[in-house]
Amino acid sequence: MRLRLRQRPPRPKPPRVSELLSQTLQEWQEERIGFGVLVDSIHERGFGALILLAALPCMIPLPVGFMGGIFGTLLSLIGLQMLAGFDHPWMPGFVRRIQIPKTSVAKFVHVLDPWLLRIEKLCKPSWTFFLTRHAHRFTGFLLVFLGIELALPVPMTNMPFAMAMIGYAMALLERDGRWLAALWAVTLIQFGAAFWFGDWVVMHLGGVIDSVRG
Repeated sequence: MRLRLRQRPPRPKPPRVSELLSQTLQEWQEERIGFGVLVDSIHERGFGALILLAALPCMIPLPVGFMGGIFGTLLSLIGLQMLAGFDHPWMPGFVRRIQIPKTSVAKFVHVLDPWLLRIEKLCKPSWTFFLTRHAHRFTGFLLVFLGIELALPVPMTNMPFAMAMIGYAMALLERDGRWLAALWAVTLIQFGAAFWFGDWVVMHLGGVIDSVRG
């Protein structure tokens, strides 16, 4: 008599970040919502969800200045926590108290959700050696410098950095080492280009100053 092994039913997939945000927005009655409230709604999803949420204000034209500086600092803080080996992210109070228009958050979620669905279809768990603890620390190291670049007062750079943040977030959420390896390469190339451009600017600026003095 043959014994039939019972197959375990597949575990239900946890709710997506956009679904958690939409539910929080529906339950929130005021016109503005605190960034800390949004963080609390996705806190259990870890660093990937928080990185995705940190990209939110960088893609929305908010009437609050220095968004790149504030959330670039937040991204560096997330990277430092990953570099230090934290299991769950922590946020300072001044970031949690930032108020964002509820309609802007809803519009962001509505526009971004189809793209996240497409990315999720492309992502799948792979190359797990890029997701070990040591690799996790290296990802944090890169995010520290990515946050520093985002915080610099350079115009028209928020959107590209926000897209890179979304890429890192989805790679971590879906545990896709292939995406993470590609993002590592792009970030390192970006760092090299930034240093080269900075040296070029300093060199030419020095020449202009010498010409003015002459």
